[in-house]
Amino acid sequence: MRVLVSLPLMVAVLATACVSYDRTKGVESTWRDPAISPPVVGETTQSVILRTLGPPSQVIGLRDQTVFYYLKEQGRGRGAVFIVYNWINEDVTYDRAIFFFDANGVLLDYGLSNGSPAAAR
Repeated sequence: MRVLVSLPLMVAVLATACVSYDRTKGVESTWRDPAISPPVVGETTQSVILRTLGPPSQVIGLRDQTVFYYLKEQGRGRGAVFIVYNWINEDVTYDRAIFFFDANGVLLDYGLSNGSPAAAR
């Protein structure tokens, strides 16, 4: 009888776990590097941005413009896993850079997510 009572209790205790993780998705946010000079509207070209930042997360073709969209997503979470009840708390931050080019590949405008020195241009 003791075995029948203690076996489910042991399974419940052994099936309990804590969870902690860090994850990163997207491209490296090299646009935050202070060693890289900020792009100049009207002068910087698509090829300079590609050479400096690498391939974008997404390329969007508009009627007479091309948009390079760079995204880095970082998540950090922790929680507990039980047999009947689970909880996980996750904080996610997004770091973005977006560049608009004309039909000739020259920079029209750009924007960076908050927190970047160049965002206050």
